Amino acid sequence: MQFFVPLKGAPTPDFSSSTLILPQPSLASLAQLACDLIVHNYGLELVGYLGLQDHVPAVGARDGLPGQPDQPGLALACEVFATPNRSLVIALPRSPVIRARRSHYLDSIRHWIHQSQFSDVLVVAGADAAMRGDDGLNAITPLRHLVLGTGSEEPSARLATTLRQISPSYLSSSPSGFQSSSEVAAAHSSSGTLIPPIPHGGLTRQLLTALMSESSREAGAATTTTTTTTPAINALIIYTSEGAASESAHFLADALAYLLEPQLADLENQIERSSSPQGGEGDELIRGGQGSEKGNIKWKEPRSWERGLLGPELARDAGREMYG
Repeated sequence: MQFFVPLKGAPTPDFSSSTLILPQPSLASLAQLACDLIVHNYGLELVGYLGLQDHVPAVGARDGLPGQPDQPGLALACEVFATPNRSLVIALPRSPVIRARRSHYLDSIRHWIHQSQFSDVLVVAGADAAMRGDDGLNAITPLRHLVLGTGSEEPSARLATTLRQISPSYLSSSPSGFQSSSEVAAAHSSSGTLIPPIPHGGLTRQLLTALMSESSREAGAATTTTTTTTPAINALIIYTSEGAASESAHFLADALAYLLEPQLADLENQIERSSSPQGGEGDELIRGGQGSEKGNIKWKEPRSWERGLLGPELARDAGREMYG
């Protein structure tokens, strides 16, 4: 089975110069939930499936927003969505990668990103808030960034700049495995590519390391050829804990929508915005703090958030239908 499978009867999409978002199954599933909001509220198109042989098998009904008709077809383990102009691509996993297939998955996704000629890649994940050091606890936002590759295209440079504007570096948060933030910075500068531990981040660290290795090889090849595209590799990490995740998912979706304003500009008419600020931890960095006139999106949650496993509707019926 090929790694990327387009929809039946459809040609393989052209992803060259696209921005790729890779939400990772991690603590509280915030990355997946936030990207779910982006996909449904902006109306991204399903264009195919990714690495089905590597993910835990999963199948379900296609999700949708309240008040909208059911979508045809089935939802599989990892769906690929894109804007109509292909400026933005989201590979949204519905299940984690099988442990025995991790090496194959990492090798395959590196090859797919290289072959597809994405301009930049943004990995999104959650990390355990309990592992923050003093620097992390004193920050006004739970967001952190890792800018691991520069890239040469304008969208790549803008994404890295905006990541720095809305969040501190993850290297200053004293993650687990280091004694101090100064040790993290020293280790990073000495190795050039060292990525600190990301507790409860799933495959995030291994994926970033694999993509950085691929980018280094591509950069070396670029010295002898002008046809090689080296994507910029960045990450957006949110400190979180287990529990109700809806509010945090909305916050992370706000951050992604702000980061991806150019890629989502053609779909602006799909969403509804509030005229008054919503407020919340770190919101000033994402909304008015950067002088943006946009923000305050009224996110509509997909129906599965209400009816799915552990959702409010199921909780009300617990003991009768599911457990009775």
